[in-house]
Amino acid sequence: MLINDAQVYLTGAGAISTFASDPPRVVLTGTLAVDYVAAYPGRFSALPQYRGINLAVQLGSIERRFGGCAMNIAYTLRLLGNDPAPFVYVGHDFDNEYAAHLKASGLDISGIHVVDAPHSAHAFIFTDTDQNQFTGFFGGPGPTADFGIDLRRYATGVDYGILAPDLPANMTTAARALLDVGVPFLTDPGQNLTDFRAHEADELVALSTTLIVNEFEYVRLRDLVGDRLDALDLVVVTEGERGARWHSKTEGDGREDAVTARIVDPTGCGDAFRGGFVHARLHGSPVSEAVRAGAVTAAIVLEAAGTQTHGCDSFSERYRESWGDLPDWLPTSLNHP
Repeated sequence: MLINDAQVYLTGAGAISTFASDPPRVVLTGTLAVDYVAAYPGRFSALPQYRGINLAVQLGSIERRFGGCAMNIAYTLRLLGNDPAPFVYVGHDFDNEYAAHLKASGLDISGIHVVDAPHSAHAFIFTDTDQNQFTGFFGGPGPTADFGIDLRRYATGVDYGILAPDLPANMTTAARALLDVGVPFLTDPGQNLTDFRAHEADELVALSTTLIVNEFEYVRLRDLVGDRLDALDLVVVTEGERGARWHSKTEGDGREDAVTARIVDPTGCGDAFRGGFVHARLHGSPVSEAVRAGAVTAAIVLEAAGTQTHGCDSFSERYRESWGDLPDWLPTSLNHP
């Protein structure tokens, strides 16, 4: 069942030509999830240490929220004036409340497929007072034989793609599908890297040109593929409160600081970084300014409770406050949905 309802074009690390659509249309694969976010009023590091991890903790609060990496990134992209088009599989438990939220946010839900599975993706996220998190994630419906075929059809004519964290088979299938229809894309394996085997990581990296990961994920990916990472056009590594670093074949190595934020909830700040980063790149920015844009959107989400509750009205102002004058690609105001 299917639920219905010329800017710049990036190839590789930096070549730019004209987009087919204005605003740019971005297909996103990955997950739509329901998040259960709980606060632990202590420190994980202070918990008793045993040979195993069989222990229980008392939680201070718990909330049900809309989530899923693909949808989180799409939400920020839409706030910044782009045209995100999520392509995700959900189970029979996908409800009208989530659909109504997405429609109210101005998101295209025509690529949300309800398949014959009982459950969509779910995340169970526990955060301590040091902002450390422990997450259990259920990935939702598994890959089907039609996944690549459906994605090729859906992605034909779009301007850019984002492979948000998903099952290894889904990510490699999605990469091949986008390559087949000539859509450049960003690869973001994220927390799912813990489930990748070496040959799966090798295949995904070989199909990719641009990659964003955090520090832990970068080390994990290095362990899996070694020097093959060096063949990519652009690798960005986020480092939390220390900012982000990158290696680009066309723009060299660099680093930018994080944007100061009053931390309310760290959940989803990495997805927000990717939204700001891709928004800037879609508008022709160099890597340094795209990383700065990602730092701004990450800070905005850090100051909100939830991954799809923030606004981006202050984006240009926060960018100017953090980095000085606005770059040419960034308007003083945004076209909001």
